[in-house]
Amino acid sequence: MKKTKKKHKGRGMAKGSSFERDICKQLSLWWTDGKRDDVFWRTSGSGARAKVRSKTGDKTFGQHGDVQATDPIGQPLIDLCSIELKRGYNKAIINDFIDSKKKSELRVFIEQAITDCRLREDESEWILLVKRDRKEVVLFTSLYFAKCWPVPVNTFRRIVPTIQMRVKINKRWMRIIAMRFDDFLSHVSPVTIRKAWKQKDLWKMVKKTQQ
Repeated sequence: MKKTKKKHKGRGMAKGSSFERDICKQLSLWWTDGKRDDVFWRTSGSGARAKVRSKTGDKTFGQHGDVQATDPIGQPLIDLCSIELKRGYNKAIINDFIDSKKKSELRVFIEQAITDCRLREDESEWILLVKRDRKEVVLFTSLYFAKCWPVPVNTFRRIVPTIQMRVKINKRWMRIIAMRFDDFLSHVSPVTIRKAWKQKDLWKMVKKTQQ
């Protein structure tokens, strides 16, 4: 029985690693208009090093979340948001925000994404990508971050499936939006992310006034 559990755990880790590699390649191709697939890669220990160092007040450049820029041309995306990846958690469903009294897996993942993002102390935003078995990859992020994209949120809702939620995370109400990752890649231009990065000081000031 123990051998079976270890075997299943090994499979889960392999699926997770494959998922992380696939996402990094997709992000790289999106960022470079299909020219390169090596701009983003997995962080060391899925951001564990940054978490450990933050406990003693030490900063760790570019190592928060699960994705890092391995080429400086991708740094604007990482400067604006930390990216968390979750694969194979089939019980992580949106319904649990409404009809479950227990803390769901999805809520835990979102809390983790937000907490890890705040460790950066730079007013950056967060993205959580979740893929359940045999399902599409779903992107979760704050509604505020989505409003910075080139397509207005109300228009975005008319052209792709989205879900908006008002949920309580760490004793604070937050507005979150969810959509398919492929729809994000198809309708959000890297040019917009780069523009936001160039104006990040103003972007952060506006964010603070809207919190």
